[in-house]
Amino acid sequence: MNVNSSNQFHEGLLAQYQELIREAILECETDHKTRIDLGMLNMKLKLIYKAAKYDGLDEETISHLIDMAMPSSALAA
Repeated sequence: MNVNSSNQFHEGLLAQYQELIREAILECETDHKTRIDLGMLNMKLKLIYKAAKYDGLDEETISHLIDMAMPSSALAA
């Protein structure tokens, strides 16, 4: 695999996990998107985190993807 293909694969993997994280957050929103069920979100993010580690993403990258996806004004349930 050449460098360009490798970079494209990595970018695609990052985009895939960004989408999985966004979907997990949306699934955990309650009360007309004003609250987040943190227990459920934590469970979902743990699974995503394990899968991302298995796919070769480092902890810092995974944490950054999660931080970027979190709503800035989220209220805990």
